[in-house]
Amino acid sequence: PALANNLLKWETTISKNLGLDVSFLNDRFGLTVDYYENNTKDLLLNVPIASTYGYTKQLQNVGSSTNTGYEIQLNAAIVRNKNFTWNATFNYAHNENLITALGPNQISTPVFSGLGVAGQDYDFVGKVGEPVGAMYGLETDGFYKVDDFNYDAATRTYALKAGVVDDRSIIGAPQPGMIKFKDLDGDGLITMDNDRRVIGNATPKFTGGLNQQFAYKNWDMSIFLNFVYGNKILNFNKIEFTNGYTANSNLLAIMKDRWRTVNDQGLVVTDPTALAALNVNAKLWRPITGNGAFHLHSWAIEDGSFLRINNVSLGYSFPANSLLKIGIKKLRVYVTGNNLAVFTKYTGFDPEVNVKKNNPLTPGVDYSAYPRSRLYMFGLNATF
Repeated sequence: PALANNLLKWETTISKNLGLDVSFLNDRFGLTVDYYENNTKDLLLNVPIASTYGYTKQLQNVGSSTNTGYEIQLNAAIVRNKNFTWNATFNYAHNENLITALGPNQISTPVFSGLGVAGQDYDFVGKVGEPVGAMYGLETDGFYKVDDFNYDAATRTYALKAGVVDDRSIIGAPQPGMIKFKDLDGDGLITMDNDRRVIGNATPKFTGGLNQQFAYKNWDMSIFLNFVYGNKILNFNKIEFTNGYTANSNLLAIMKDRWRTVNDQGLVVTDPTALAALNVNAKLWRPITGNGAFHLHSWAIEDGSFLRINNVSLGYSFPANSLLKIGIKKLRVYVTGNNLAVFTKYTGFDPEVNVKKNNPLTPGVDYSAYPRSRLYMFGLNATF
């Protein structure tokens, strides 16, 4: 609940634009450039307040942000002759957004994506000087090795050596094979208050597309490509489906290379030499259990850059003279393919994803999203 505020007003945006539009060689080539700067103030934010009648926050006009960027479009009639034409349109866009103010004496505010379980800590942050939708979490630092511990053969237990980073407040008492995080403040302990930072930005460095159209005699063809570069994706599937928060959970295939505590004979291994030998090729930690299962860390932040073959169409128009005999003025047949291929390093199904569209402050989240379908179409256009 929040305390009512009768001083609320509309948010205000001041926009500045500067454009250039030129053409060359009898309009065979055209260039359009737009630069913009949008400053928004009086953004509505929940501001913490001294407890008043049981309320701890109030909606106020206190936030501000900026958006600056430019867009470029180039049109070209590359080839023009009697039998063959080739036209192309290329566009490129760059945008930067920053939070410039929050509440009084406030430099950051937690933002929740709504993923995970009840009680999970926030995984985005609104912070002055950072972009809207900054992903916030721990930095992954591999996993604990046998050499990080002293082993008591009598009790068959491991105790962390002095000087080794201790993240028990996140995952419980460390053991060989458990995930390890970076100690950013250097105090030897991993805590949510002192060792998290901005680990991802969903805003791409640039986006664009290339649309080409070809015609040769009665044939026509179009190819449309689009691309995104420099954005990050929160692949929450990697958090959800690699942990052990419930017994006998299905895990992603990448967990076949996880640290193991049970050998091929089904026996629990505790001896240091045998445990190290069993996991000599381990690439990932043991499934995380307990409270740390859903905490965001940098391993789940991936590069979302991609190049997509979005649309390819090929058509043929029958000569008009041959159509007059059957009473048709124009007839064109075509075949079209949509979403034919995507070139990306992203490990999820599709890098063009955002499952939290209802929350503009948490963009770039992938959680059990359906990938875009590939579609093939055949059709005809007829004029009688």
